[in-house]
Amino acid sequence: MRCHCRAPRVRAGSWLRRTGILFALLWILPGCADKTRSYTPSLSTAEQALKQGLEAWQAGQPAGEIAGSQPLIQVVDVGRKPGQTLSGYRILGETRGPSGRTFAVVLKLANPEEELKTQYIVVGIDPLWVFRQSDYELLSHWDHHMPPAPTPADDVRSNNQK
Repeated sequence: MRCHCRAPRVRAGSWLRRTGILFALLWILPGCADKTRSYTPSLSTAEQALKQGLEAWQAGQPAGEIAGSQPLIQVVDVGRKPGQTLSGYRILGETRGPSGRTFAVVLKLANPEEELKTQYIVVGIDPLWVFRQSDYELLSHWDHHMPPAPTPADDVRSNNQK
């Protein structure tokens, strides 16, 4: 009797091809997972950008581009109330966050007076983006602040104007 259980024949070319593809994937794939790290500033750079953004607010500048900053710093902070000023702040330190560098901050506000504990997220290399966490979450979920819903009285007014 003959044994019919033979090991399958492996051609040298297909084995080399499969091994080459495997090594190529192992070399390429870690680069894909590393993309977020390439947009995360160093701790000192992120903290300096946050300080510059808060100092600009203290000096009365609106959110947006901080003129003369190197690298360029863009501040996104929709939570600022009109007329309310920043009288002081304290950066408590880095904390866990969804992306980039996240910092816990205590804001001392005036007009009206208020003390607010919030978080800021700093992402990017050049430009550096400084987001209040609530703005970052809105952006990351493709949401935005909506205008107030019209009331029935608004509908009546708009119909009368036509």
